[in-house]
Amino acid sequence: MADTATRVRLAPPRPALMRMINPLVRRVLTTRPLGRRVALQALLEFDGRRSGKRFRVPVCLHLIDGVSMVFTERPWRLNFTDPTGVTVTHQGRVRHGQAVLLPATPQQVGTALRGALDNGAAAFEVGLKIRKGYDPTITDLSTIARSLIRIDFDDVREA
Repeated sequence: MADTATRVRLAPPRPALMRMINPLVRRVLTTRPLGRRVALQALLEFDGRRSGKRFRVPVCLHLIDGVSMVFTERPWRLNFTDPTGVTVTHQGRVRHGQAVLLPATPQQVGTALRGALDNGAAAFEVGLKIRKGYDPTITDLSTIARSLIRIDFDDVREA
């Protein structure tokens, strides 16, 4: 298991870097012509559960088995312990829905991370550093401490 840690590890961008880059990313994602060209990045907007403050957080939105998911370990994830209304701007489209922090097991997180990578996400886009040439297994990925936020959009209808 120790060897796995050298092949796959959590590597989110540094908060200081994100504070500098996020204003530009927010602008790009909300500008229709530019936002349409960005595949995974989305702008997640929600009100803080205690402060009521409006948050606008750039995230990578992953479609895994037909479910929209966000991976994060950031403290803002705790705003979703109960289902919370969100607005998501993705590829130039604004959608509304409910987001909730899932009580996922390590195996479920590993399976979701593997699904995101299989769908073409880069390791960086799921907050990981993977040794060059290594293809991590679900077991490898289940050792990574990540949280899953599920987003259910209002405009998706049951068949």
